[in-house]
Amino acid sequence: MSKKISEKDIGKILANYLKYWYLFVIGAVICIAAAFLYLRYKVTPIYRVSGKILLNDKKESSESTGLESLSNLGLIKMSKNMQDEIGVLQSYDLMKITVDELDMAVGYYVKGQFSYVEAYKKALPFQVKLNDSFPIVKYGKVGSIIMVDEFRYKFTTEETKDKTVTVTHNFGEQISTANGVFTVRLNPSIPIFKSQESVVVKFFNVESLATTYNQRLKVAPVDKNGGGLLKISLTDHIPQRGKDVINKLIEVYASKSAEHKNALAKTTLELIDERLELLTGELTGVEKNVETYKQNNNLTNVSSDAARFIELAGEADRELTTVRMEINALSSLEDYMARANVGTPTVVSSYNINNASITNLISSYNQIVQRRKSLLRSTGEGNPLVVEIDRQLMDSRNAISANLSSIKSELSRTERNLLNRKINYNSKISSVPSAERALIEINRDQTLKQKLYLYLLQKREEEALSISAPFSDTRIVEVPRAGNYPINSGKMPVYLGAILFGCFIPFIWIFAKDKFNNKVLGKEHIEDITDNAILGKIASNTGKEVLVVSENNTTVAAEQLRLMRYNLKFLLQGKSDKVIMVTSSKQGEGKTFVTINFGASLAITGKKVVVVGMDLRLPKLMKDIKLPNIQGVSDFIVDKSLTHIDITVPHDKEKNLFFIGAGTIPPNPGELMLNDRITELIETLKEEYDHIILDTPPIGKVADAYSLKSLIDLTIFVVRQNYTTKEDLNIINEINRNKKLNPLMVVLNDVKMDRKDAYSYGYNDSKK
Repeated sequence: MSKKISEKDIGKILANYLKYWYLFVIGAVICIAAAFLYLRYKVTPIYRVSGKILLNDKKESSESTGLESLSNLGLIKMSKNMQDEIGVLQSYDLMKITVDELDMAVGYYVKGQFSYVEAYKKALPFQVKLNDSFPIVKYGKVGSIIMVDEFRYKFTTEETKDKTVTVTHNFGEQISTANGVFTVRLNPSIPIFKSQESVVVKFFNVESLATTYNQRLKVAPVDKNGGGLLKISLTDHIPQRGKDVINKLIEVYASKSAEHKNALAKTTLELIDERLELLTGELTGVEKNVETYKQNNNLTNVSSDAARFIELAGEADRELTTVRMEINALSSLEDYMARANVGTPTVVSSYNINNASITNLISSYNQIVQRRKSLLRSTGEGNPLVVEIDRQLMDSRNAISANLSSIKSELSRTERNLLNRKINYNSKISSVPSAERALIEINRDQTLKQKLYLYLLQKREEEALSISAPFSDTRIVEVPRAGNYPINSGKMPVYLGAILFGCFIPFIWIFAKDKFNNKVLGKEHIEDITDNAILGKIASNTGKEVLVVSENNTTVAAEQLRLMRYNLKFLLQGKSDKVIMVTSSKQGEGKTFVTINFGASLAITGKKVVVVGMDLRLPKLMKDIKLPNIQGVSDFIVDKSLTHIDITVPHDKEKNLFFIGAGTIPPNPGELMLNDRITELIETLKEEYDHIILDTPPIGKVADAYSLKSLIDLTIFVVRQNYTTKEDLNIINEINRNKKLNPLMVVLNDVKMDRKDAYSYGYNDSKK
């Protein structure tokens, strides 16, 4: 492999690129100029705006005082997971609400030095307020506004591409356009001034804006080890707008968090009230039962002999009651979940169920409910996103119901075990009078219900206090501020990239030109495909004369043909070169031109040379040399009375150069090439001439030339630069493999020579 790479000659590869040095210079200059114009007029400075907030994590806080302690009351404990809260802050819904409340659907543009640039509404003396009753009909440019005075302004719109309409309106007047309905109001924070510069107004899609800003928003913990301190940042080319977006986002987040907390607390209050109402009725009934039972049985005490067993039975009964309370709580939650399936879904409280999986599932369910409510505020029930959220709600409800069933099954087993213990203890106190035992059970039931009633009353008050407590879970630690320098102010990378790109384009063009061009461009292409010797190369003939070789001609092509003559002697090393066949792969590669001039090159050395036109299909030899083609090879084959002298024509200038044309075009040229008269002709010519040059048909198209194999000493295969394809050279390899012809040498024809190469062959390109 290393040998093959070295043979390619890296210097030639570099020279191939360096000869187009001017393209690299032009590309670099153009790209540098484009980079300058881009940085000067197109690049808008972008600033990074960032701030810090603190989220109070009640789950991790060990101590709480004042209003913060009130928020911890009740059955619900609003603990926060920082990663979840980061996800909430980065949600599309929050950003959508933020963009809506900041009225960012309206954009303002003022004329800069060369083009219009965006301006922020707080820097303008007026603002466009959209009418919420009418949605934006069409996005894009609405028109332009020019203030007349503190009461009026001119509004210009385009009715068509060639027609504009300007109307004077009063501030506060409602305007209806093809884009939407809006009102222009004065900005009280900006001093009134009269400006002759117009302000272009555009309407934007709020959903697209929210998506764009949501992609720019970054929320990350300040301390990677944990804690509730978060850094919020985004990029904007108007720093004040970036600050307003972050501040409004924090405000919306705090508002939605409080709304979610209060919704859960209200749901819990409803469940507690339902349970208290039920317990009130049960307590009233138990108290009446105690009073009636004592009156009927005259009971005041329990026998001391059964005190211990009664105490154990009471303990088992208390545990049994607790389990039943938990089962009742689960049943209540199941009933509430069943009711939640009908109508509009609402948030659900975990009541007093001490199970982590149930708590997490309910928390996830409530978050989905909140997302559904937020989405319905901006869209209708038929939105595909609402349908997807409803499906998530159904999956979440099914998961909660499945977990509730599993927990109830476990509690039922515990209830049966406690019931068996209670029965066992009761059997041991059978000696106690049944009346006293019944009274004790009634009193015990009364006590348990009283404790539960007092517990629920306490929790109800705590929930009420947690709702009314004016405490925010979010606190701004560092107000949003913008950096002093744009984050895209670096010019050197742009210029460096422009230079590289300017050089890359010519490089790719040159590489692609060479890579995808399947034409033969030089000797290296021939050497890569075949191992045959290259006899020489012939420069392009720019003149009209086909015969370029003469005794006093020193053109590049003439000198190259003379060099081919010397190369032939060197390569043959004494072998015969009397009969030489010239062919090519296809028509148009210049084999006739090479045949004529190579024959002339041999003739001017004093050798007697005859050039024979063996292309019986498309003869060009006599026409190109401007000699009469009356009788030729085909006539010699058909008419046996003809001799070689009858068909031979001497050249009018070169005394040692003779020509035999192809003659009359026959109907069966392939069969004529196999005639014995061909052999007779060649053998006769060999006796009279020093060299016989045969101009044969292209062997890539027809097989006529192969029939001459036994008669020739050498084959010259003509390849034309930028015309012959690399696939055509495979014909040479096929000839070598199958030994179809005698030793074959390649001539590269029609070579485009630069000045250096031309000078190396001759002093000029003119004839002398």
